Amino acid sequence: MKILIAADIFPPQAGGPATYVVMLANELEKRGDEVRIVSLNPQSDSAAVRCPVEAVKSQNKLLRYWQYFFLLWKRAKSADVVYAMGPVNAGFPALLASKLRGKRLAVKIVGDYAWEQYQNEECGMKNAELLGINEFQKGGGYSLKIKILRFVEKFVARESSAIIVPSLYLKRLVVGWGLSEHCVSMVHNEVEYVSVNSIEHENEKWVVSVGRLTPWKGMDTLIEIMPDLLKENFNLKLKIVGDGPMIGNLRKKIKDLNLENSVELTGNLPKTKTLTYMASANVFVLNSGYEGYAHVLIEALNQGVPVLASRVGGNDEVAAGEALFEYNNKKEIKEKILANINTPKREPIRHAFFMGGTMEMINHTKELLQQICQN
Repeated sequence: MKILIAADIFPPQAGGPATYVVMLANELEKRGDEVRIVSLNPQSDSAAVRCPVEAVKSQNKLLRYWQYFFLLWKRAKSADVVYAMGPVNAGFPALLASKLRGKRLAVKIVGDYAWEQYQNEECGMKNAELLGINEFQKGGGYSLKIKILRFVEKFVARESSAIIVPSLYLKRLVVGWGLSEHCVSMVHNEVEYVSVNSIEHENEKWVVSVGRLTPWKGMDTLIEIMPDLLKENFNLKLKIVGDGPMIGNLRKKIKDLNLENSVELTGNLPKTKTLTYMASANVFVLNSGYEGYAHVLIEALNQGVPVLASRVGGNDEVAAGEALFEYNNKKEIKEKILANINTPKREPIRHAFFMGGTMEMINHTKELLQQICQN
């Protein structure tokens, strides 16, 4: 099978989508499929995968999208199927290219892109109260840009031959866009165990969180509860790995609360270094207002550290019971951190976490792509 992958995020960019593309492409190549990737990232690291990677060259946004569409149109001619990593940045150009070439299109959906842009831009600029992703689905009161993005993602989803989502939560969300349930397939993302050496911090207790620094990731709340946590354990340190539009606000908050010696913002780190911070955690915390299916939770569990997560989105498909808390509930988060900070680390899980591992994810994805080629 000849598979053209349309990727909008690609290494050295961090995050679950970039990790997924690399894993999928390499495993499919091992099985004899011909894979080619077209990337929207001009700085794409072609050495990350075994297959050919073509990336746009322009830094100009409009020209970059035109080049992206042209590359997809050019390469779709010899592909059996096009697989887009998202319904907007990758999906819309891929839909146009696949339609013009008469090819089938599958789309991976890991979240609501329109909602993310609403949170980043509208709420960030106007200091408006954040609207949750479930409330956002009801519509109304958005800018023209957000309305267009909502239309595009739903249009691409409805026009695609198959939709792949990583969680049952996301399947329910996408079906709510007007799709039939049988058009949306749930395939859990899997993460292979990577062995790393933890950082020695014998006299400190580390709370670690990893994620893009966006309004809904709740990193500001973790910083705000630190003064109270330090009253209970003065050796406690908060380590936040990631970058994003909120980093300036978070730096200011750390300074205002005199937490320069207790909170570290590492910025983006290479994958192995990020895993090293996870493996070094006494407690890993994900206080996010939305997660489709969080790679970082699986990666932290794979390293054997205690994991706490907000009770939102697909998090309860990874963590459960006492590991879950109400998003941004400071009292509950503090209590759970203090209750788990001295929990012994387990032996790392040296294989993927769900459904028979990474091979099951690859098998299921390949079957779905084959099915739409044959229909």
